[in-house]
This record gives sequence, structure tokens and C-alpha cells, in this order.
Amino acid sequence: MSKYKDVVVTLSKKHPETGEAVPAGHTYVIGVLGKKKKWYEIDSRLLNELSNEDLQKELFKILHPQTHH
Repeated sequence: MSKYKDVVVTLSKKHPETGEAVPAGHTYVIGVLGKKKKWYEIDSRLLNELSNEDLQKELFKILHPQTHH
């Protein structure tokens, strides 16, 4: 079973698909879990307040959504 610690986090100033530059003051947080890849944009100042583990947890929610039965 996948865990949030399995997510590989990368930060980028370019869009993961188009290669376009991110707006000033923002960063793309890219997560890879197995063959899945997702990302979101974040205010660069917020990155200073977050740990790598925080980013892994957030990306894990996006990459591996929990289904509620």
C-alpha cells in the first residue's frame, strides 16, 4: 500500500507539461507516486513554512485520493 512518504517531491519554476514559466512569486510543487504525476501551484513564500513531509502529504492526497465507502 502506498504511503505519503513514497511521494517524490520536486519544485519547479516551469509548468510540468507546457514548460511555461510560473507567475512571479509562485512555484510548482510536483509529486510522483509510481506512474502517477500531479502538481499544484503555491505561493513561494509559503514554501519556507512547509517541510518536505508537508508537501508529500498534500501531494499524496491529490495522487492517492481516499475513497469513502
